[in-house]
Amino acid sequence: MDLKESLLKHLPEEEVRDLLSSIENGKVTHALLLNTKKMSDEEFLSRFPKVRKHPFVEHAYLYEKEDYEFGKNLLYDDGVYSIEDPSAMMVNYFLMPQAGDIVLDICAAPGGKSIGASLEMNDEGLVVANDISYPRAKAMSQNVERMGRGNMIVASTDFVFSHIHFRETFDKIILDAPCSGSAMIRKNDKAEKDWRFEKVKSCAKRQLELLELAYDMLKAGGTLSYSTCSFSFEEDEAVILSFKEAHPEIEIVKLPEDPSFYRLKKLPEAVRLHPNRFEGEGQFIALLKKPGTLIATPKTIVKNERYKQFLADYNLQDRSNEMMRSKFYSLSQHFDITHLNILRYGVKLFEMRQIYIPDHHLSHFLGPEYGFEISYDDCKAYIHGDTFPCNKPDGFYIVSYDKQNLGYVKVVQGVAKNHYPKGLRRTLE
Repeated sequence: MDLKESLLKHLPEEEVRDLLSSIENGKVTHALLLNTKKMSDEEFLSRFPKVRKHPFVEHAYLYEKEDYEFGKNLLYDDGVYSIEDPSAMMVNYFLMPQAGDIVLDICAAPGGKSIGASLEMNDEGLVVANDISYPRAKAMSQNVERMGRGNMIVASTDFVFSHIHFRETFDKIILDAPCSGSAMIRKNDKAEKDWRFEKVKSCAKRQLELLELAYDMLKAGGTLSYSTCSFSFEEDEAVILSFKEAHPEIEIVKLPEDPSFYRLKKLPEAVRLHPNRFEGEGQFIALLKKPGTLIATPKTIVKNERYKQFLADYNLQDRSNEMMRSKFYSLSQHFDITHLNILRYGVKLFEMRQIYIPDHHLSHFLGPEYGFEISYDDCKAYIHGDTFPCNKPDGFYIVSYDKQNLGYVKVVQGVAKNHYPKGLRRTLE
């Protein structure tokens, strides 16, 4: 059974025709989410007037690659925005993470939804961004660092074995489930070659298992977002209906109406974002609410007296500042990570060595008032990994360009020694 045949089993012929035509002939729309801690919407629009506002998501913009190569812009390196599919952004639009929430993104890599939730929460509360694949979690951790997020834990944990330790822990959970990926076909030729109906059925089984794990970790009164980038009924509505049958107590939240949303009568509460109707690659989204009264988790922080002056220098005293495995981290609030395999616990400040060297993440978390502005020529040298002359007294400094922090240098006898991470170095065009 090919994709068209499988879709015709549950969708009207006209909708399947328009959907497949959009996949085959339509144009990919790109989008980004602005980090307003680093740049205002007004300034961004003045610099990039050809972008268009996302129809629903605040601080999000659609653009054409012919107009802007945002992935190659220095502002991307600076963490001014996160690039994400416009339909994937709708998960947080419907879920509405709040400042005090404890949020789990269970299959988070590459991290767009986790970072989006973190931005909506304005560096308060907590987002645990998890991916079972360590390499993918590591790449996600680099995105969190680039964006300078301060309320995120990055983990690579298999919750099959550890969910029991997190029962009713999270206010909101994002489950963007691994799927057959039919919504990725337009921008990824490999996705079309990999699509098989047997894969759809296999994914649906795994998706139900993940839903069970996530529901167990959701607080009473909490909300779970289930999404896929698949158009297959078996991975979308059928999974939710099966889960509802096993848990009749749950509420399937009715999502808002809009002409660009598509729904099936079998599950009218959920939303399909088809690229023939909605500018994006596609997404299925359903919200599930667990019965009960949601009780907020009290905010606790761990004080650190040993590095009191360092914390005061960067105004970090009111955060949870904790030493782990010879690494010093600063997080929005304390969270017990005993049963998590963590890669990042908030902002990494430094590692314990003979001397402590401030970490790149800290430079992106802080504002430009903590750095000093350098010329464009020195900026090019810095991003390339080179040294440049500097008349500051010896010591560590954050350098910035165009009101955005780039990273750290160590000034020694009038020369700025480069501390830009080696894996990020490149030649600016």
